[in-house]
Amino acid sequence: MGIFEKNIAALKKKNEKIAGAVTNIDWNEANQWISVKTASNGSEIVAVCIDNYEWYLNSRLNPEEAADIYWERYPIRLYGTYFVFGFGDGRHVRRLIECCGDTNRIIICVPDLVVFGVVCHYFDIEDLIQNQTLDFYFPEVAEGEVENILSGVIEYTKMKLIDFCILPGYDVRYADGCKKFIDSVIEKIQNEIVNKSTHLGFNRMIPRHVLFHMKKMIGQCNLEQVNQKLEKFELKNIPAIIVSAGPSLDKNVGELKRAQGKSFIIVVDAALRTVLRNGIRPDMVCTIDPESPDRFFENLNLDGLLWSCSRITRPDVIRQFAGKIFYNGYYWGKWNQRMSEELGYMFPILSVGGSVTSEAFQIASYLGFRKIILVGQDMAFTNGISHTEGIEKAFGDNDEYIQSRTLMDVEGIDGKILKTDFQMWCYKRWFEKLFMTNEGKYQIVNATEGGANIVGAQNRTLRETIEEWCKDEIDIYGTIQKIECPFSENQQKKMLLQLKEVKKELEKFEEIIKVVIVKQEDLLEQMQNSTQGKHDEAMQLRELLELNEKLREMPVQELVVLYAQEAEYQMGDEVFQENLEPKDLVQKSTELLRGYQKAIPLLREDIEDYIMKD
Repeated sequence: MGIFEKNIAALKKKNEKIAGAVTNIDWNEANQWISVKTASNGSEIVAVCIDNYEWYLNSRLNPEEAADIYWERYPIRLYGTYFVFGFGDGRHVRRLIECCGDTNRIIICVPDLVVFGVVCHYFDIEDLIQNQTLDFYFPEVAEGEVENILSGVIEYTKMKLIDFCILPGYDVRYADGCKKFIDSVIEKIQNEIVNKSTHLGFNRMIPRHVLFHMKKMIGQCNLEQVNQKLEKFELKNIPAIIVSAGPSLDKNVGELKRAQGKSFIIVVDAALRTVLRNGIRPDMVCTIDPESPDRFFENLNLDGLLWSCSRITRPDVIRQFAGKIFYNGYYWGKWNQRMSEELGYMFPILSVGGSVTSEAFQIASYLGFRKIILVGQDMAFTNGISHTEGIEKAFGDNDEYIQSRTLMDVEGIDGKILKTDFQMWCYKRWFEKLFMTNEGKYQIVNATEGGANIVGAQNRTLRETIEEWCKDEIDIYGTIQKIECPFSENQQKKMLLQLKEVKKELEKFEEIIKVVIVKQEDLLEQMQNSTQGKHDEAMQLRELLELNEKLREMPVQELVVLYAQEAEYQMGDEVFQENLEPKDLVQKSTELLRGYQKAIPLLREDIEDYIMKD
């Protein structure tokens, strides 16, 4: 077996989709602009020719020494995560792996699939592909896959242990891709910081919702089924209409009738009353709020509606009002993996934007829509009102509520200054950043006809946009309404039994954590009494780190953390400070584990209520 065959075989085991993409590269075209040169010391290096200029992806003198020197600037820390932009010929990555230990994670963003394919032909990188601490991300092949990777890597407690590493030449040759990758990581970090406040605010509510939905989704559908079902349509030429609940919706909601059956209409939960009362049937309803009130849905004919929800969606909404649901999102690492294994494809995860409207937008984008119309997307208190009139007794439709918010000024679509609050301003900035970083990917029309100006979206009336874009009949609702649960009855029973195993996993976790706490307390007492030497202390610290890592490797630990948010976030704020003494590290670690101990009975109780009961 040759070098290329060995590399591809290893790649197939790690990611069959990427292996297929590499295999299908047009090598005749690739050889016209990519070549392998010989460095001064006789080693082979990759050269990329662009506009008659050759870019070398490693040193032309001594590539091995260059890789050694490069990593001298990065201190390798226990539990450190390294986001590396570029792959080169693999020497830099191999050297990083040699420097790292089994507590580290390495994520490689490969911006050029063809260059990587040429490397697979000339360099033996089988060991790198197989390495368990390393994950690859290929934007050209799986644009949305970065969200799956980041969800499993970036944690609040380890954010201070993240490093960005851009390999030589990649920041210049692939500047745009580099910026997008770094922005994706930074956005995920920012979301983790925001999630801290959210999780602490909702306390036990969110984890309960997660448990509910993990069980519920066994008998429901997922968004990837919709994606596959709609492949037969030219969705890039069909508009998706995102209907939000801003006050300007009342002005033009009636126009949506003319778009029905000629577009994909996705309505957020707060806008549902206004839409249904105007005789419009949405193709999908999106609800993610953990506290969505019943008044959004009561006394409405909801028969036949198709729903999309997330891990935090309020369970009572699903129990009382929802019919067929199309799930997506990250719930629990082990469960997402189990779902993917049973489905035979990756369970869909969309990037998080923080609002139900951003969720609706991501759904439309995931499904392949590129012409997107925003309606009712005021993102401001237009005319001193917060929501559409369809929401009876809507909070915010009074001066007292609005003045209680953290108010900011924002430019309206007519150039006048409007009042908004900090939350809506953040949502507006999220959309503007999305449009900027994906310039050319979408055609965005803001047909709200009021509210804040959204940079990157064209302001037009809904009537003229529908007249231009919504011309061809297309039965999207009828197509996706026929989708059935992907699991057979026997599969559902098997998956439910596997989910219920979490109860036994929690019991095992509890036993181990007791042992670890006792060991840590003994070590702390010895440290405080100075009864041991530095060598013995270091050995015991290493043993405790390994024990703690075993706890983190237990899948159920992720669920325990949801119930121990306060202790976990405090750990992230304090434990990785550089001035901590070893005894301080042990003490903080013990405090965290005691936080886990307090959380375990709560998780056990909710497992009984939300998973074990039939």
